[in-house]
Amino acid sequence: MQKSFKEQCPKSHRPEIRDLEVFWKEDIYQLFRKFSEFILQKYDLRFGIPVWTQTYGWTYRIGKSGVFLVKGIRIVEDGFIVDGIEVHDKETYARILEYIEEIYQQNQDAFLERISRKNHRQAERNKARIAREKNEFASIQPQIVPDQYNVFCWPEKLNIHKLNRLYQLDAMGICDEVLADEIGLTLYLRCKYGKEDAERMEHNRIRCHGCGNELGGEADLRQCSCGRQYSFREYRRSFHRNNMPAGAAAKTFAAFLKEWETAKTYQGKILLIDALLHEFHLSMVSGAAHRPVAMNFIDGSRERVDQMISQLAGNP
Repeated sequence: MQKSFKEQCPKSHRPEIRDLEVFWKEDIYQLFRKFSEFILQKYDLRFGIPVWTQTYGWTYRIGKSGVFLVKGIRIVEDGFIVDGIEVHDKETYARILEYIEEIYQQNQDAFLERISRKNHRQAERNKARIAREKNEFASIQPQIVPDQYNVFCWPEKLNIHKLNRLYQLDAMGICDEVLADEIGLTLYLRCKYGKEDAERMEHNRIRCHGCGNELGGEADLRQCSCGRQYSFREYRRSFHRNNMPAGAAAKTFAAFLKEWETAKTYQGKILLIDALLHEFHLSMVSGAAHRPVAMNFIDGSRERVDQMISQLAGNP
């Protein structure tokens, strides 16, 4: 007898999109993916991070910017239930599309107003934070050497045109090993430094971008023996501004990071790149994160990156 979703993913195991893929039959899983893509494309809505409930286990929400239009979406063996409507075939899928359209139209103004109010509150908090940090900076400014302070150098992102070129050549039966190596190494370095630097920051440490030394301490200002200086706070912000992969993305690139180091053949490297791109696509359609994982690795606008990943996944 198949386990319920609550049994498969207890409170200690927050589900990922792959858990749904394993739990459902292929047709149900495809309906869920199709639904995720539909609400994203038509309403700019996404599935939020699942929430644990004692009665139903992990449930899902649909919304935007941390404001949710639909809550309590339940996962059952033969489908998913949205406000009492169970989706398990084409007919019920059509019903849920009509229902989402109805509640979106009914609640659109209030929904957008809630997002606006939330953004306003955040803007007020940002003003207070900026004023506080300005005072903090003034207190350490005499110690700062301007041309050595906060000079960051993160691994570059992947050129989207080179990725497209690799797959065009591969489809023609042309094995460009140099290009495959360049693309794989770019992905590998983003994986490696994203993972390592995220782990360092969890322990209040950073990596000097000048010499590679680790810098610890309790103060915000960090001084390296090579002369470089860093604000721990600005280091973290630079990490996130550069979309370095961490957090939820870590599971996505863990296998790639391990296996790339031993990959020897062109075919083996292409398979690893394929597998990583497949994970990018799952992240994109699941909506489980505000920013799809592909944005951590590929240079370009979100629209362009989403389009490229969909095309490579066979969903133009």
